[in-house]
Amino acid sequence: MNEPTAHPLMTIHAAALALGCSDMTIRRKVEARAFPAVKIGSKALVPRAFVERLIADALAGRTVVVEEYAAAWAAEATAMREERHA
Repeated sequence: MNEPTAHPLMTIHAAALALGCSDMTIRRKVEARAFPAVKIGSKALVPRAFVERLIADALAGRTVVVEEYAAAWAAEATAMREERHA
């Protein structure tokens, strides 16, 4: 039987567990626009790919500053959108 694919978005709580910090830390970053998220009312979901890539880069020996990382993530996404529409 096929294993279900992980949803591309994850809860604040799941992201906090994965990163070893509190839910409130992630919530503050989302509210400050320093962490990518999909907001639906008061609920926020974060991209699983962002969290997984952040962790992978940290495990590869890079120092990851979340605010800088989120800005680079957004710039990369914008460039990809512009490429598709060019």
